[in-house]
Amino acid sequence: MLFRLIFLCIAAVEARGLDSVNYGAFTQTATYSIANQLGFFTAYGLDVLYQQIPNSTYAYAQILNGGYDILTGTIDNAVNLRLNSNENVTVIGQLDQGPDLVLASNPNITSVAQLKGKSLIVDSPVSGYSYLLRKILSTHGLLLNTDYFFQTVGGTNLRYADLVAGKLPNGTAVYATILVYPFTAEGEALAAAQRPNILARISDVVDPISSSAFTARQSALSNCTENDVLVRFMSAMYTANLYLRNPTKKTCSLRAIGKQLNVTTTVAQLEYNAATGADTGEVSPGGTFTVSQTGLLNVIAVREEFNGFSSLPSDYNFTAAIVPGEGKLIDYSIRDLAVAGLKKHLLKRTC
Repeated sequence: MLFRLIFLCIAAVEARGLDSVNYGAFTQTATYSIANQLGFFTAYGLDVLYQQIPNSTYAYAQILNGGYDILTGTIDNAVNLRLNSNENVTVIGQLDQGPDLVLASNPNITSVAQLKGKSLIVDSPVSGYSYLLRKILSTHGLLLNTDYFFQTVGGTNLRYADLVAGKLPNGTAVYATILVYPFTAEGEALAAAQRPNILARISDVVDPISSSAFTARQSALSNCTENDVLVRFMSAMYTANLYLRNPTKKTCSLRAIGKQLNVTTTVAQLEYNAATGADTGEVSPGGTFTVSQTGLLNVIAVREEFNGFSSLPSDYNFTAAIVPGEGKLIDYSIRDLAVAGLKKHLLKRTC
């Protein structure tokens, strides 16, 4: 029913010019970089306004109140809001499985054990990557609020800047945080005095994980104007993701990444390697933004281990909760139309 509604909506608006899309994101991913730099958004009739997310609390409030049309954020956030708070957020596809997702420290910290007694900066202590961070530290015998503490700072771009500076704007020392693409590779290019140390990779502790997910408010899926924009946005991103994963287009992908991030060719190569990693890159089962069920269940298991579902009964069926379907946590109706709407000629585009 919803699939047919969306099809009719697209037919009704296909003759329009460029439509604006407010796209919230924590990072400028490789897929986004290619879509933006190679003109894929324009090809799908879109003017995408990239909105830097300051923190997850703000981001998901914006998706619910209409400030963002779509966002990419950690799937754990959507799970938390949907299952714990019954908020109508919907995952319409998985973008990645945690490219370059690491625990990074300042240059003076060389082991996880040295974090004992320290504060670690996070986006939020109860969402996103914080539970994965707790998992890493627990494998080294360190417990939250006993052996270390969380300090809320905001999104990855803010935490990276503070980590490199070695302190917060108020002068408080910064010891460690979670980093992800593109900041992990950018950090590797810094001088030794600023270069973060990588203490652990998330994939060494939990693998696979479903990480960044395309997320929208559920009501948008049944609104002609909104779902049309979502379909075309996802088509552009799908095109870019196929392009990224085509080794014959590596040169153009590298240029797009380098230009979008304003980094050197050497760093762009590191970013490309992270984004195309078979297990942790901007990948999904089948290559069509399908959510990794195993990866999502791993994310849920980590949250559950640290009492992240205290409002749910002990026998709650998480496996049933993540089965895709209309009106559910995961809904592929937009994704399916986006894949069907692929403009194959764009895959031949050169730079």
